[in-house]
Amino acid sequence: MKKLLFTISIFTILLITGCRENSINDATSNESSNKIQSLESTVTGGSFPLDGVLLFPGSAKSYYSIEGDISYTHTLVLVDPIPPAPQYYVSLDLSINAVLTDLNGTNSWIISEVTHDICYVSEEGIYLLEKSFSIQGSTNGLTLVCRFLVTTDGVGLNAMWLSFGSDIHTNKNAPGDTITYPPVTLNMVNEL
Repeated sequence: MKKLLFTISIFTILLITGCRENSINDATSNESSNKIQSLESTVTGGSFPLDGVLLFPGSAKSYYSIEGDISYTHTLVLVDPIPPAPQYYVSLDLSINAVLTDLNGTNSWIISEVTHDICYVSEEGIYLLEKSFSIQGSTNGLTLVCRFLVTTDGVGLNAMWLSFGSDIHTNKNAPGDTITYPPVTLNMVNEL
């Protein structure tokens, strides 16, 4: 009889212990809390100076200078940490504050905007992001278009050019024909 009582008590203790660790009704099981803790995000930030000369679209002799900066916050979010294929996305916040001025100094416009984008990037991949920023006070729909290279490590400003709002992707004055940084000096522009 003692052996039977001893066996029943051991069996009951093991049953209670086993049920407590693997409870289906337990809302905070170990498995779900580990998943939440293993999701990580990495935040980096900085700014790109905007200082150069841009060609007005459709014109061979009309140039504008730009001064200001684009501040960014790059957040890498790990969605699925389980190998073999971890998945990431990048949350990118951009804030531009710049002044666009014609080289005669008679007209100037303000570019001020804040954007938020989600970019799905593989670990070794590059995502090309083209953003169009409206130019306040422009009556002809002129915009500043910036091309960014987004990776899991950070973001870089690849090119910028002026465009009209409706043709940002088909602009004939896209980066190959656009002056984006100061290789053109004011003396060279005045000779044109």
